[in-house]
Amino acid sequence: MKKAEGHPASLRDGDRIVVIGGGPAGSFFAIKFLRECRRLERRIEVVIVEKRRAKDPGGEGYRLDGCTFCAGGISPRLNRVLRQNDLALPGEIIQKKIDYIWLHGQWKNFRFRVPRGDEMFSVFRGSLPSGRGAGARGLDGFLLGKAVGEGARVLNGEVRSLCYSESGMPRLSVKMPSGELTSIDCGFAVLATGINARCGRDHGEGSLTASIKEMNPSFVPARSRRAFLFELDLGDDYLKRNVDREIHFIEYGSERIDLEHTALLPKGRYLSVAMIGKSIDRAALPQDSTRIIREFAMLPHIRRILPGVESAPVACACSPMMAAAPARNPRGGRFALIGDAAGARLNKDGLFSAYLTASTLSRAILHDGVSEQAIERGYGKAVRWLAEDNRYGRIVFGISRVAFAWPWVSRVMYQSLATEFKRRDEDKRPLGSVMWKIASGAADYREILREMFRFPAIRAFMVGTAVTLRNVAFELLFSLKWGKNGRYPTVVLREKREVVKRWLASSLGEEVDGSPDFERMYVIKIRGSRDRIAGELAKFGSREAKFLNLRFVSVRHLGGEPNEVGSVVQYRVPLIGLATEMRLARKAGQGTFLYRLDDSLADRGKLIFDIAPTKDGNNKLSIYAAFDYKKGTTLTGRVFWYSARALFPEFVHDVVWNHALCTIKEEIEK
Repeated sequence: MKKAEGHPASLRDGDRIVVIGGGPAGSFFAIKFLRECRRLERRIEVVIVEKRRAKDPGGEGYRLDGCTFCAGGISPRLNRVLRQNDLALPGEIIQKKIDYIWLHGQWKNFRFRVPRGDEMFSVFRGSLPSGRGAGARGLDGFLLGKAVGEGARVLNGEVRSLCYSESGMPRLSVKMPSGELTSIDCGFAVLATGINARCGRDHGEGSLTASIKEMNPSFVPARSRRAFLFELDLGDDYLKRNVDREIHFIEYGSERIDLEHTALLPKGRYLSVAMIGKSIDRAALPQDSTRIIREFAMLPHIRRILPGVESAPVACACSPMMAAAPARNPRGGRFALIGDAAGARLNKDGLFSAYLTASTLSRAILHDGVSEQAIERGYGKAVRWLAEDNRYGRIVFGISRVAFAWPWVSRVMYQSLATEFKRRDEDKRPLGSVMWKIASGAADYREILREMFRFPAIRAFMVGTAVTLRNVAFELLFSLKWGKNGRYPTVVLREKREVVKRWLASSLGEEVDGSPDFERMYVIKIRGSRDRIAGELAKFGSREAKFLNLRFVSVRHLGGEPNEVGSVVQYRVPLIGLATEMRLARKAGQGTFLYRLDDSLADRGKLIFDIAPTKDGNNKLSIYAAFDYKKGTTLTGRVFWYSARALFPEFVHDVVWNHALCTIKEEIEK
């Protein structure tokens, strides 16, 4: 039935608003609306109709049974919004505080630290997996409890249809838990059903979608795409060793399983895996669930992140729809859609866009009115922003997939980021800033796209291209072959260099030179014991060593017990007759080794290996190399030493030690 004319264009005291859906969008709306009502001294009733069973109402919030089909990441931007609205998450809701985001590409991966002052979390939305226990609570129940605390009333039931009554007001048909159908009239209806409820999936007669189309014929539901989510019960110890306080985003799959985006989120003892891609689009789910999980677990890059994951028990799995494009005209006279039902940000931070549409609508209907035109003036801005943001998002993710999924482009991207992180201060990394914003959802896609094509980011990529071509040339020169070896980041951030030097000085009990002519440092995390890493370092210069096998340069152990004071390793370039020896001059404990170079090719030269435990129970291997160049005292001497220096430019050490460290890690972990 069509809407009747003659009703006031604004809500009156005593009117009722019905919110369909008690998820985050519905709760955000109720909280913002009721707080604004109090500020304006208005008396309007808010009823939230929620079909999931709600338990333990009260000051501690609700427990909502079931699954909400969500990976459950709380972005820094959403967390700021929660705190600004006095909705800071309690400890029992937070499953894991996230310190790092990893971006994985075909060449290498790169780690971004959550900036100081920001916080990022993983949460469960509902009560699943069932192994969490009978009293498990989630984000949805917490927010619903806050809405009730503001004065909302929760009605357990399922809304089957929506129409205009004879009086022209919205009327809902609600199926109660008893099976009885009842009607509820209201002054405004807010549809926060998500995209996995009837709205947006079931287009049949009698569904909410059909109801909305009858009330607003120009309404087009949000376009959706299939995703696949599952929880692995890996245990606290395993997650601490392998993905402690980290989220991993992987932008590629394989020939067998075509994936565009995979997210790994630790939550307590569980690991949530969320993926999209052509293989998911084509799969017959849930029938293909076991096959997809098995193929995922066998991917080489997944096995490096999660060793032994193929034997992990699957706690639960689902194949929800995710919003791929926002709805068109998701409003009418005295009703509007919010949250995923209206649309969500592409691939990232759907909870933030749910907050945005909910808070914008709550303010619009109190300040602008409830007519279709009034809602369009206020709430319509949020809907238009969402549509525009997704258009830019499709371009951003298209470029991102090329950057991380194409091997050569991926290598250039890694080198571009690595060069920035080594040479630039933390607040002056244009490409790093772009990648952080894509990974974390910290900015609108329009802003990200604009930054992508600014000169600083383009310049960083061009520098990375030049460095990559140079490094590849020297890998070929020295016959450094990657084969199937894993490729891992070894960069020491510019702001961490002095920290590394202070650590080495404290380990050795002596100062590390302040400003040598040449200085390089590298670090890599290894899943292995200190003794195992030290055992691999003991092969330094031996025929058994898989690392530092260089064409044109001979590296061999000349004498002394490996890893003991007095051990000597020689570097020799047979073609030009240059050679230098390094002697293990000092050993601190079982994990720090200081080699000193003789004075034949350099002055005050040293090479330090250091093995130190990490907070997650693994170890990191650091390498520090430094020396002063020979200068010569005569013209002939100066020319000779300058020529010798030119034959082995500084970046050669980066090429050689990057390959060596990755080889050491691979040998230990395989």
